[in-house]
Amino acid sequence: MFPEDVGALVSAIGLWTQTGGAFLLAGLFTALRRSHPRPQPYFREWTRAWYWLLAALLGVVLQYGSLLPAGDTLAVRGANLLYQGGKLVFVAHLVAGTLNYVRGVRPRDFLRRAIPLILVYATVTAFLPGVLLNGVMLLQAPLIAGPFILCAWLLLRLPQSRSTMGSRATGTFFGLIAVLWLAYAFAFARDGIPALREPAGSLDFLLQYNSYLDLLLQILLGFGMVVLLLEDAKREADDARAQLALAHDRLKRVSLYDPLTGALNRRAYDEGVGLEAVGARFGTAVMLDMDNLKAVNDAFGHAAGDDLLRRVVEAVRGSIRPTDRVYRWGGDEFLVLFPGALAEDMLPRIRAAFQEANEGADASRELLVSLGAADYAGAEEIADAIERADRAMYDEKARNRRGARPAVRIA
Repeated sequence: MFPEDVGALVSAIGLWTQTGGAFLLAGLFTALRRSHPRPQPYFREWTRAWYWLLAALLGVVLQYGSLLPAGDTLAVRGANLLYQGGKLVFVAHLVAGTLNYVRGVRPRDFLRRAIPLILVYATVTAFLPGVLLNGVMLLQAPLIAGPFILCAWLLLRLPQSRSTMGSRATGTFFGLIAVLWLAYAFAFARDGIPALREPAGSLDFLLQYNSYLDLLLQILLGFGMVVLLLEDAKREADDARAQLALAHDRLKRVSLYDPLTGALNRRAYDEGVGLEAVGARFGTAVMLDMDNLKAVNDAFGHAAGDDLLRRVVEAVRGSIRPTDRVYRWGGDEFLVLFPGALAEDMLPRIRAAFQEANEGADASRELLVSLGAADYAGAEEIADAIERADRAMYDEKARNRRGARPAVRIA
């Protein structure tokens, strides 16, 4: 087999390999775009670009696959038009996707201006007298290298907050393809400039293996684009998880607080919310029960009763410290825990707070309560202290029903 035959065989295999690679890239990008929960406009344009590259390569296959008559025929010109137009539309979709990713430019705004110009240029250059496939490639070289340089520049100059491995890789591969096409342009032009025809070794190698070089860089470019998409998907997933965690925290907060009064609820106590500092020291547990809630509900309605419950918590909060905890224990009962304090110190403050809240209040807003308190030495005794305070509170309540409202009882 003659060397020229070997070179032709190598070129033919390279062409078919590149066409198969373009087909696989188009399929991969289509599958990724369809599987993405929110398809990105830039990735849609990049997917379409691979289909246009496949169409362009078919124009070359028609000629080198001996599927068209040899010579400068109308069919050959049509194949050149398919190659030239497909290749330039391929580039236009890559640029449209990059502009959308970097600047948010809507792809259709760019393409509706670029496509008509591409069609005119492709038609004119494909049907120029005496210009065959190599001449077509020479004419398209600046229109490929220039946009690829633009894409590389846009991606590599992203601000640090947006620069990622995917954007840097994609920008780098855009730049390498641009450099390769500038080398192609010089190689294609060499035949028309006698002074450049020798030495031809490296340039001949470049043209003979151009399909393999194109395929390698196209696969790398596709890899960079896929990484960029996955990075976007990861950011969306991380954001969704953060939003879910925030919603979970909100729901947990709602489940641990009484919606009417804003106090912690019984579930919060059972789960230990607010008890870390409370149980680390000695302290006092105070049980509080409203004596007139039913009477207010019956006489003035449940809205007045709800207002009374809110005013109880407001009055208690006005007399306690940031480290103290208020729980709505159930119905009209409340638990207040005072770490590092004794009942004899804190109860007068609570009683004074209720007296102040009752000044000038009418019957629907008067706060009548029974209190019971018990001290504890540590976290292990809190539950027992609550039981003792609860019994003391009910003893107090019984005396209040008999008409006597003595001082608060301490168990």
